[in-house]
Amino acid sequence: MKTENLYDLETASLRQGAEAKIFDCLYLGRPAVIKERLEKKFRHPILDQRLRSQRFRAELRGLRKAAEIGVNSPAVYFVDRDAFGVIMQRIPGPSSNEWVEEMRRKDTENFLKITSQFAKDLGTDIAKMHHAGLIHGDLTTSNVLLKDGDASQIYFIDFGLSSLGKVSPEDKAVDLYVLERAIQASHINCDHLMQLIIEGYKKFDAKQGEAVYKKLEEVRLRGRKRDMAG
Repeated sequence: MKTENLYDLETASLRQGAEAKIFDCLYLGRPAVIKERLEKKFRHPILDQRLRSQRFRAELRGLRKAAEIGVNSPAVYFVDRDAFGVIMQRIPGPSSNEWVEEMRRKDTENFLKITSQFAKDLGTDIAKMHHAGLIHGDLTTSNVLLKDGDASQIYFIDFGLSSLGKVSPEDKAVDLYVLERAIQASHINCDHLMQLIIEGYKKFDAKQGEAVYKKLEEVRLRGRKRDMAG
């Protein structure tokens, strides 16, 4: 990145996913992360450039829009458009994926009660994004961070597959369905989470909530048919 003199690298790679590499750093004295989108050698160079550019721009738009509407997301400190890199606020704390499983281990008896308010709040935040025309595109409990482990401080990350503009109830329902499938895959005996997410979603905007829930039922049915077809 072009701003090496403005940050101090703290560690080796913090984590590497399919699309990006992330490092811890201090940027102008502030705890931050560097996210760099990876070049894919197996893709045609022109296609690779286009996809990285699209996802890089989608991430920046998603982060900016979330901040505008009062949904927590990391603040952007520096952007390197040539390298498809961004330095952003570091959110200390676990992913909600990690937090949910930790709560299950710590207090099985009160697990439902402990996680219920978090799920409702998560649903409300998703409804805010959808109301503003923002589709996350990759909603999973791994892409939701809890600042300092506080379940009331929900932060959304990884907006690389997000879309912004005029969105339909179908688009919103698919966003929720992706989250539902992620919960089913990552957390056993957690059907209550999705039910409460929907409750929080409807609470923010009942009209939107009913329209989206109706579409979600249709999306679920299509998903079940695909599963049966193999």
